[in-house]
Amino acid sequence: MDFFNVFKIACIFIGTVVGAGLASGKEIYQFFSIYGTKSFIGLIVCFVMYIVIGNMICNISNKKNLSSYNLLINEICPKVPGKILNIFTGLYYLFSSSIIFAASGSIINQFFSIHKIYGIILMILVTLIVMKFSMKGLSVLNSISVPLMISVIFIMFILFELFSDPINVQTNVNEVIQKEIRFHNNIILSSFLYGGFNILSATGILAPLSVENSKKNFKMGIFLGSFFLVFISIIINYLILANMPYIAKYDIPLLYVSKIFGRGLQILILVLIWIEMLSTETSSVYSLAKSLSLKYNFSIFKCVLIILSISIPISILGFSKLIGILYPFFGFLSFIFMFYIIKYSIKNKNSLE
Repeated sequence: MDFFNVFKIACIFIGTVVGAGLASGKEIYQFFSIYGTKSFIGLIVCFVMYIVIGNMICNISNKKNLSSYNLLINEICPKVPGKILNIFTGLYYLFSSSIIFAASGSIINQFFSIHKIYGIILMILVTLIVMKFSMKGLSVLNSISVPLMISVIFIMFILFELFSDPINVQTNVNEVIQKEIRFHNNIILSSFLYGGFNILSATGILAPLSVENSKKNFKMGIFLGSFFLVFISIIINYLILANMPYIAKYDIPLLYVSKIFGRGLQILILVLIWIEMLSTETSSVYSLAKSLSLKYNFSIFKCVLIILSISIPISILGFSKLIGILYPFFGFLSFIFMFYIIKYSIKNKNSLE
């Protein structure tokens, strides 16, 4: 086993998922924290989903040499559903890009009290620069930022436990839970929606990674990545519940929590959140650009410019609105993807071993 490759796979997987919503705490709040203490069960459900579906993606992509999400979808789906799923998966990557632009704007606005457009412009410029170095630069970025992000979130948890007053998590959340409008009124359904769109978002990166690495390295990388992904999600969820109901009105809940520990830690959290957003933004844009490039014979950079020209206007709608409306829809879309990948894996179990 190559531990360096295992570490790289784990970091890329975490970096792809820890984008605008999770790094800020907003996804955890909307899909888990509003259910109170039941939310921790939901996060364990996600952990199992990541490992099971991630291994299926590995087995199929590695065996069939499928280096992109559209090739994987074409392999596991019948012709017509495959075309429909490919179109909507492409839209998923497009809207994910818009959500991260909006999140960048929210961070700049919440922390520096300047217009959101400056945060959006900053993310656009850095995304274009990173795309020049393709996935190699993304790998290096994740290998540094992901361990740092995990360490800082864990330190926040320790500091919070040491210096905050005792809390009653369920009492705190009851003040907020009745006010929330939810598209998913069940913690298990909410967990499947959340886990599903994270798997779908990572497929564009997991497929080529499974081809480039041995099955053993890839599966261990997915397990390690899933463990630490859920580990930091549990901590973020606890910190959000502990700061109810005041935290509910913030677009970036983790920035609110970090205010307790002074401006220095707040700036560090801000930078780390922004870098993880950049990682996911680059992954989403690259996955879609690569697919469009193969289909229409355009250069990848030209496809990147087309994607950005569409996603930027959408981002003006705002971070919270985009997550609340689009993520549940694409979570349901991921159910279709998971249905076909599970069906394909069962049907071809012997040939994939």
